Amino acid sequence: MLQGSLITKDLLVLSANYEYEYLGDAMYGTGPIPNINQEVTSMSTVSVFASYGVTEWFGAAVVLPFRSITNDKILLPGQYDNQYQGGKYIRHAAGLGDVVLMLNFAPPLPEALPGLLFSAGVKLANGSTHAVDEYGNRFADLLQVGSGSMDPIFSVSLSRAFDNLFFSGMLFTRIISRENVYGYKYGNEFQGIFSMDYMHGDMIIAGLSLNHVYTARDYFQYGKIARKRGGTWMYLAPKLGVRAMENLSLEARLPLPVYQNVNESQLTSDYQLHVGATYHFFAR
Repeated sequence: MLQGSLITKDLLVLSANYEYEYLGDAMYGTGPIPNINQEVTSMSTVSVFASYGVTEWFGAAVVLPFRSITNDKILLPGQYDNQYQGGKYIRHAAGLGDVVLMLNFAPPLPEALPGLLFSAGVKLANGSTHAVDEYGNRFADLLQVGSGSMDPIFSVSLSRAFDNLFFSGMLFTRIISRENVYGYKYGNEFQGIFSMDYMHGDMIIAGLSLNHVYTARDYFQYGKIARKRGGTWMYLAPKLGVRAMENLSLEARLPLPVYQNVNESQLTSDYQLHVGATYHFFAR
């Protein structure tokens, strides 16, 4: 007998999510180093997500991310020509980030096998890469809300339920297609996520996930390596969710870094906070 599909025909899922990350610890490789400029970066993203089951096995999804990035540090005298006296220096960018379009396929499988979902899509290049500081100078690509390149995205996920326990795993990759108009090319990204959730009755769900992230080095024009970019991170994320209504659920996650190995010196994550609300209904 075939199992039920991970996609439900005519089901429309809408969700709003808020993600916040604070980066304030300076590291070189796996070890801490002094943060001489007292530099910190905070990143907030409000994402609107929508997915629709076109058939029992095929669906489509879109993600609209609205991003806000702020970096501030204390400059030493003479460190920056436009602010030669030193002091607090702030860079900020905000706006619609790169939109993601996805197609999902859940093949029919025997009940004895885990549920399987294939996804393929594209990250558009609509987000701005032109933000400047108070002196009119464009600042670092990593602080821009967009990447400037249209990149393919692929993922595959497995899931299996055992009574009130639900296990899932996902592999995700983003392949960078080209450099942006400023000659900067981000490194490819690979992620692996393993999650375990427990459903208590019909109202409360608690879970824990382990997320492994690897990003390759970035490059400047003509293949020049971008130092202080790329690395490996692992996060452990406890989760708590509540079904507020039959078709409305709320969820909060707290990804905490348990391992970070960065190329050269970089600011690393102190913590993240993810909260979201999901509403689903049949469109027909």
